[in-house]
Amino acid sequence: VLCQNAAELAAAAALIDGRDDNAHPLDHQSFAQSRAVILAKTLEGEMVGCAAIKAGSGPVGELGYLVVSPLYRRRGIAQGLTLKRIEVAKAQGIALLYATIRDENNASRVNLLKAGFHFWRNYLSIRGTGNTVGWYYLTLCDEIDIEGTMQTLVGNRIPAP
Repeated sequence: VLCQNAAELAAAAALIDGRDDNAHPLDHQSFAQSRAVILAKTLEGEMVGCAAIKAGSGPVGELGYLVVSPLYRRRGIAQGLTLKRIEVAKAQGIALLYATIRDENNASRVNLLKAGFHFWRNYLSIRGTGNTVGWYYLTLCDEIDIEGTMQTLVGNRIPAP
């Protein structure tokens, strides 16, 4: 379900804030400016997951903010959220989607690969944590320079050893 109003956006942000990993805190302002926020709800309307295409414009979109409540994991919800984001990105005319995944986050890596994403390269985190971050991409049109586009996104990050 696409996020439709401020109350749903606030509930999605609260779900992200309550995640059980060691990720950096949510920037609520950036989250509110996302191109699209997708919600996963139970039949009773309880929000059990969310994911977004992050803020930005143009032919490149970044996936992020994927969270599924612990009680609802291992049920295909994350995959459904990723597939819905791909569908929305196509409708918005996005030509390339990319995502960055911490090296230890195997579940997210598997989710992206199942959805058709390709691994590009590993880089060190720009936050100075020493973490390795994998970069993944999915082309949604044939006329995109993958190497050039990804290199522009990565900028001067340091390749992981």
